[in-house]
Amino acid sequence: MDDISLVAKIDENTTIYVSPMHETTYSEFVDRDNLGGPGGYFIARQRRGEFQILAKAANLDTAREIFAMLASSAKFPRVAA
Repeated sequence: MDDISLVAKIDENTTIYVSPMHETTYSEFVDRDNLGGPGGYFIARQRRGEFQILAKAANLDTAREIFAMLASSAKFPRVAA
């Protein structure tokens, strides 16, 4: 899996992230395995200090498409490796 992260600041209080998640991090922070395991790309939102996983994409192409939809109104979209 590519180690690619996508980040977009949607507004002053909201940032959207897309990235893979390490297996250890997944097991520490996902209470129930209701996301199908650590494989894939996680779409998350940070708003006013609260971090929340919104969705999971099976591959990078799908993750980029979801990111593009969410970030279309973003002030400062960027890709970080």
